[in-house]
Amino acid sequence: MYQPNKGKVNLKIDFRELRSGVVEEIGKRADKISFELVTLPVGDYLIEDKLIIERKTLSDFLVSIKNGRIFQQAYRMAQSGKNGLIILEGDKSMVDSSSMSRKAVQGALIHLEVFVGIPVIRSLNVQETAALMVDILHQCQQQQLPRQKHIISGNPGIQINKMQRQKLFLIQNLPGIGTNKGMMLLKTFGTIEKIMNTSQVDLTKVKGIGKKLAERIYAVLHDPF
Repeated sequence: MYQPNKGKVNLKIDFRELRSGVVEEIGKRADKISFELVTLPVGDYLIEDKLIIERKTLSDFLVSIKNGRIFQQAYRMAQSGKNGLIILEGDKSMVDSSSMSRKAVQGALIHLEVFVGIPVIRSLNVQETAALMVDILHQCQQQQLPRQKHIISGNPGIQINKMQRQKLFLIQNLPGIGTNKGMMLLKTFGTIEKIMNTSQVDLTKVKGIGKKLAERIYAVLHDPF
């Protein structure tokens, strides 16, 4: 349905984005950007074969924090050898009914930008997302992208697999939780979702977590956004 300009293709779009409305908006800018629909192994968009972009609506972003998917996607971008970017699309109305606390969201953003090295920028709607794609493309063509420095750290004394490491990085954004307490939380409850939905009393059953720390953790997870 949407055909790229002839010549070099400078934007690749994953087929799963067809229903997003962004592809249609990018199609209206065919004089400024050449694109094709493909199956991307990582991310939703690939600009100049250098920059991977993951697009999330605000509501999807909150869900992906809860189930840990956004961190899995961010680590895959970080390990791809290309630069990465996350675009958060939508306005506050998308998250008005969310029970996730502001601190939890801020913790996730800090982890993505500071500790994984994936920047996050905001977009109001699909039109603005498409316009951002064009602007980003033009800047990529005018100047060299810096080498992305992804910071993926952990405790070398603890042997964990890739999935466990991703879960651990998320848990470490909670107040007072380091590597050891994070591992104990994961061993006790098994999943990120169960940790987020547990009670203060059950949190205190984890070794190293007292009543005051349990209250702080519970507040971060459950205070309204």
